[in-house]
Amino acid sequence: MLKSLSLPPRPRTPVLSLAATLSPRELDVVKLVALLAMLVDHINTLFLSPSRPELYALGRMAFPLFTLMWAVNLNRPGRSLQARANRCWLWAVVTQPGFTLAFYGLVPWYALNILFVFAGVTQLLALTDRAGWRGTLAGLTIVVLLLWPLTPASYGLQGLVLALCAALYFHPARVRYRRWLTGGLCVSLLTLNGLSLLPLWPMATLLMAVLPTVMLPSCVLTAVSGHAPDGRRFMPRSFFWWVYAGHLLLLGLVRLVTGHAG
Repeated sequence: MLKSLSLPPRPRTPVLSLAATLSPRELDVVKLVALLAMLVDHINTLFLSPSRPELYALGRMAFPLFTLMWAVNLNRPGRSLQARANRCWLWAVVTQPGFTLAFYGLVPWYALNILFVFAGVTQLLALTDRAGWRGTLAGLTIVVLLLWPLTPASYGLQGLVLALCAALYFHPARVRYRRWLTGGLCVSLLTLNGLSLLPLWPMATLLMAVLPTVMLPSCVLTAVSGHAPDGRRFMPRSFFWWVYAGHLLLLGLVRLVTGHAG
């Protein structure tokens, strides 16, 4: 099992450094900001025509923030990796009907929600922890199988690489690989959004997709860090799971009732 989080001496990137030092209350604030950004992004995508580029840019911070918070929590003491993987799989499956309903007609029927990113990477780490290199091969097989259905709406290869690099970065036994993991994080962040549009609209893509993906999470973590260093969390432990699944189901029902899903 991954051992408890051991804070490395002054990580190279501000985002990683701040993510590792946030208190439980500060982590909850970051999750709340990410949830609000995600909600704005989904409303922009599902109900505004044409969608607003500034709202799209704002939504780019959601997945990187969720990924960093998940990676930090994954390395804290508590449940085993397999128990954490089981929880991710359960909520990913529970969320999928609402996700499919919300994005009906906008993404292929087989597209999976982002919780499958966290479930697949957590399962890879759990299998590696339990069965060594054989477990790693089995876990990589699962991740490869998820790659195709995650690509249309849940960041695909870049999202999986971002999650895996973030999880390993905070693992105290992976200090020797931290430079490489930082590189993987940077590349995945820079290519997470707008890569296919970059040749067509380079400036617009940089301003509305690439830069917000990298800069906005850093700004949020900088603003939150240090304001409640000893604060207890204020959100219920399962708050994120319920809100993520619930808001997709609600948006899907609204689309169905209002005719936006037609």
